[in-house]
Amino acid sequence: MELQLSDLKVQPFLLINPKGLVKFQSPGFSQIFFPLQSGEPIDKYIHPEDLKEFHSWFRNFSAREPDGPMIKNFRFANETGRIVSAMIRPEKAAKDGIIFWCWENQDQKAGEDYWEEALTPAMEAVFSSILDGAFLVNIEGKLIAINQALGQMLGYHQLELMGLPVGRLFSEDPADIESSTRRFGLIMKYGKIQEVGLAFRTKAGETIEVSLNGAVIRGDGNQLVGILAIARDLRESKIMKQLQAKTEDLEKAMSALKQTDKIKDDFLSLVGHELRTPLSNILGYAEFLAEGNLDEKEKGEFNQIIYQEARRLARLVNEILDMSRLESGRLVYHYVYQPLDPVLEEAVSSVRADAEQKKMQIQFQKGFGKEIWFDRDRIMQVVVNLLINAIKYSAPELSIRIESKEVDQGALILVKDQGVGVAPENTEKLFEKFHRVENLEHHSEGAGLGLPIAKRIIEEGHNGRIWLESEGLGKGSTFFAWISAGMKNGVR
Repeated sequence: MELQLSDLKVQPFLLINPKGLVKFQSPGFSQIFFPLQSGEPIDKYIHPEDLKEFHSWFRNFSAREPDGPMIKNFRFANETGRIVSAMIRPEKAAKDGIIFWCWENQDQKAGEDYWEEALTPAMEAVFSSILDGAFLVNIEGKLIAINQALGQMLGYHQLELMGLPVGRLFSEDPADIESSTRRFGLIMKYGKIQEVGLAFRTKAGETIEVSLNGAVIRGDGNQLVGILAIARDLRESKIMKQLQAKTEDLEKAMSALKQTDKIKDDFLSLVGHELRTPLSNILGYAEFLAEGNLDEKEKGEFNQIIYQEARRLARLVNEILDMSRLESGRLVYHYVYQPLDPVLEEAVSSVRADAEQKKMQIQFQKGFGKEIWFDRDRIMQVVVNLLINAIKYSAPELSIRIESKEVDQGALILVKDQGVGVAPENTEKLFEKFHRVENLEHHSEGAGLGLPIAKRIIEEGHNGRIWLESEGLGKGSTFFAWISAGMKNGVR
């Protein structure tokens, strides 16, 4: 970040060129200490008793090979005889110069001597490498060190905050600055703070939530010399939590996609098998008929088998086409205001031959007896599918019951069988596309699309509900389909 030293009004500092001449002094320095003459040697303003040590210290720092502490205490003196003790922290400027950050020493000699010895180049390097925002506060409540991470967090050059009251991190209002600085005095009293939520103010005027940890620093003789504080930017923590949540969501989605891909692969394999089986039967029995060496009874039986396999094949193809239309939103409904029970009777008649093959009885109890809006062919498709399932998953010579009645201002259709039943954990899975319940697979013919299609026809096409109830394996199943009577031409 580019910084103009002339912008720093409050901080007391000097800019010295490599030859030791004063290039610039801040208004803050002039107020706290006394004005210096630009172009004059800085050592002109160093107390004579400190000159030898100052020259050695300045040469070491200028040579970029400091072999002693970076912070040092010296006394400034002017021609009027005024002497002011100062703690000086040197820092190399970007354009051939050295900045002297200066703090006035009053009755705090022990504390300043501590920082003089503690802030060595090695310790400065450690302090700068801390990834969270870090700062040091002396016992006056002034910022004497700020790491790069804190400067970046707040949008300041580090030098812009040096020497300011610590309260300046939280506000620009003088009263708030004073209050916040006093708060750090309490930290010195109680020894530490841990995971305290505070809000920093950036140079741009934005507020940043931080978690602050801090501890007092004591010198020789257990004397209090300042505070080290670490501020963790909670924005990064929130972003990391959000990223972690997004990652977990993506991992779940990826797992679901893999599962879907596997189910689709199984489905394609199943469809291939289900298409091949009736086609093989049709071709086989057609070849027998073509040979002509059959009596009339055999011809009738073979024709019946070919017819049944063709129906099975047509039902499978229609299911695949219907699912494709549903997925793409191209399934068209033709709503007519009509009675429901005759459609149910027709559905029963269409599957009666399948039931008779297994010597099963289908009992139909009419109970609705009203006219409502619905798509005749699609409701017929749903009911036939439920009846075919009941026949398929029931043992021979058992009965199936279908019933219609008025419930909740709508028509309720139920199909009850005495078949294999369904485990409670699988009742919802039966309506998922590409899903097949394991304990039913060995009973199954077809692609397993009938119930998912029925669910969408009832729920999406007729504003209704479809569900299954079963007491468990071996205890039969009851399918319920409810259609709203309040719908008119597809609109409820």
